[in-house]
Amino acid sequence: MALRSATLLVISSHRVIEGIVRMAGESNPGVSRVAVLASLAALETTLRTQQPDVIVVDVDPAALGDLEIVHRVRTASPQGRIIVLSERADGQQVLDAMRLGVHAFLRKPDGLRDIVPTLERVLSGERVIASDLERSAVLELGRFARQARRGSEVGASLTPREREILELLAEGFTMQQIGRRLGISPRTVETHVAKLYRKLEVRTRVQAVSRAAALGLIELR
Repeated sequence: MALRSATLLVISSHRVIEGIVRMAGESNPGVSRVAVLASLAALETTLRTQQPDVIVVDVDPAALGDLEIVHRVRTASPQGRIIVLSERADGQQVLDAMRLGVHAFLRKPDGLRDIVPTLERVLSGERVIASDLERSAVLELGRFARQARRGSEVGASLTPREREILELLAEGFTMQQIGRRLGISPRTVETHVAKLYRKLEVRTRVQAVSRAAALGLIELR
C-alpha cells in the first residue's frame, strides 16, 4: 500500500551519506518531512515520538556491530519501512536483514546511486533487494538448513556421556580433569573423545569444539 504523505528518518553518522539520502527524500513529493539522527543515544525516543514511516539505516559496524541497529529500529518501530545501506552484503548479512523485515537493502557505496528510485518503490509498498543479493541470501539459507540438518544428525548420534565430555572439552578441561570430574579413567575419556572426533569428522580438540559450536551442539562462553 502506497503512503500518501510519508515521513522519513535518516540514521547515519556520515555527513555525505546523510546528505544524499536527505536530498532524495526532500525531492520526493510523497515525503512530507525528513529528519536526521546522527546519534544512537536517542534512537528509541526518536522513533517513538516521531513515528517515521520510512527509516533509512546506514549500517556502521564501528558504531554498532552489524545489524544490531536494524534490530533496535525494528523493535522500536514494528510498522516502519526500513531501507538498509551496508558495505557488507554477503549472504548472511542480507539474510539477517530479510529476517528483520527490511523493505530494501542497498550495497554501499554503489547502491547510493539507486536511493531515489528505491525510496519511491518502498513508498509504493515494494520490497527492493537486488537479484544477486537475493540469490546470495537464498544460498546462505540453504547452507544454514543443511548445517542444521547435519547438527541434528550428529546430535542424535552422541551418547549422554559424549555430550558431557564435549561440554567439558569446550570449557578447556584436560583428559585427566575430565576423568576426575566424571569418575572415569583418562583412558576411558580418550576412548570417548576418539568417538567424538569420528562423529564430528575432526582430528583435534580445537576442531571438535569449533565444529560442535557451528552445528549448534554447544554454546561457547
